[in-house]
Amino acid sequence: MIHSRKIVLLLFIVTAFVIPGKLCAQQDLQISKVFEQYGKKKGVVMVQLTKEMLRDYNFSFFKSIVIKNDTAAIAFTRECIAKDQEGAKKIKQVVQNGEVASIVLQLAPRGDDNRLILYNESPEDKKEMTLIYIESKMEAEKIMTMILKKNN
Repeated sequence: MIHSRKIVLLLFIVTAFVIPGKLCAQQDLQISKVFEQYGKKKGVVMVQLTKEMLRDYNFSFFKSIVIKNDTAAIAFTRECIAKDQEGAKKIKQVVQNGEVASIVLQLAPRGDDNRLILYNESPEDKKEMTLIYIESKMEAEKIMTMILKKNN
C-alpha cells in the first residue's frame, strides 16, 4: 500500500514538472483570455493545429480565432493586445480612423521559439476580427513571408 502511494506520488510529481510547455503556450499572455472566453461561443471559429500539421508549417504552436459581429469581443481583444504589446516589437501596424485595424507583434522568445501575435480587423461594416498566435523556431520575417505566400 505504501509502495503504491509512493509510485502515485512520484508519477504526480513527474507529470507536474514534465508537462510540455506547449500545453501552456500563450498562457502568460493576455490574448489567452480571448481564446478562453470566446473560443467555444456560437459563430466563433477557433483553430489549433495538431502536431502533424505544425510540422508541415515548421511551427511549434498555432492557434487562431475568428469572431464576427461581436463588438465587445473585438474591444476586449484590442485591450488584451495592448497589454501584450508592452515590451514586444511591432513588425507591422495599420491604423484606420484612429483604431488599430491590423498589427503584427514579435514577443520575447520562449526558449528557441519565436512568438508572434497577428491581429486583423475588417472594416466596420463587417465587424470581423482574426487573432493568431504562433510559436516557431523560424525568424519572424520568414513566418510572415510564408503566411503571405499562403494567402496569395
